[in-house]
Amino acid sequence: MKVKMQKSTVKKIIGSIVFAALGIGLLFGVSYLFTPERFHTDSVKDVRPYGMLAEPENSMDAIIFGDSEAFSAFSPVQMWQEHGFTSYVCSSASQYISLTENFVRQTLEHQKPKVIFLETNAIYRKMNTDDPTLSKIESILPVFQYHNLWKNFDPMDINENENDYLWRDGLKGFKYIDIINKSRHPDYMQKTTKLQKIPGTNLTHVKNIYNLCKEHGVELVLVSAPSTVNWNYAKHNMMVKISKQMNVKYIDLNLEDVGLDWNHDTCDRGDHVNYYGATKVSAFFGNYAAKTFQLPDHRKDPAFSDWNDLKPLYDEVTARSKTKA
Repeated sequence: MKVKMQKSTVKKIIGSIVFAALGIGLLFGVSYLFTPERFHTDSVKDVRPYGMLAEPENSMDAIIFGDSEAFSAFSPVQMWQEHGFTSYVCSSASQYISLTENFVRQTLEHQKPKVIFLETNAIYRKMNTDDPTLSKIESILPVFQYHNLWKNFDPMDINENENDYLWRDGLKGFKYIDIINKSRHPDYMQKTTKLQKIPGTNLTHVKNIYNLCKEHGVELVLVSAPSTVNWNYAKHNMMVKISKQMNVKYIDLNLEDVGLDWNHDTCDRGDHVNYYGATKVSAFFGNYAAKTFQLPDHRKDPAFSDWNDLKPLYDEVTARSKTKA
């Protein structure tokens, strides 16, 4: 009787191990399939930052990481037209700083920009969990990050070669929004000596991003995009402190003379700038980036002729704004 019970227990243990192994194998298989970089169209939500992986290797002079504050404020095509340096906005809506770290790590496998700009709003986004182990799991099994791709799945969108990223974003990560909805709090940057605390383990991820940049010989710069809803002077003070601790540059566009009109240049009452605000932010920021980091002008370089070809698309997308300006 005892021997039979032992055999039964062994069978149950073996069965559990096999079941767990099959489950883990399924998760790896699904993660391999359902990640944005496996798709070659723009039909999938949050695929925009993965367009970065379709860019030619080591072709970027500057890359901007962050959440929606970044993709609404910075226009790489405009900065190309005005200064001739290449850039990409590798950002997604409500992006956690842990995901930003993963994006930076993945991007630096293919690109060696002169400078990486980290937009600071994501640093203050409280994550659902502060367990750094979860971020590790998500980077290994991306299905936990991108489970929403199931909702938009179309087998025709799958890219057969995982290293052949077919979809390239003609706006280089910028999101065009021409809605006008004025801010209710235009006087939001009231001076204070307070420091607004960074939630959870977010600062650890910022330091990891700094270390990644240092390892790859890339300069890291903190930048705060204009937002009357998400930014304030206490957050500014904390970024100043952190930038000094890490010995990196910091530019707060909320305090610069960008020329924004918060009655006109925002789409959602000051949360994000609209296209009209983005043209002003990009003009100021492009000039700052080009001069401060001596970014090259490639406009007459045949190797970058595809960037000159972006103008017709950009003009077509932004055409209706000309009548509202």
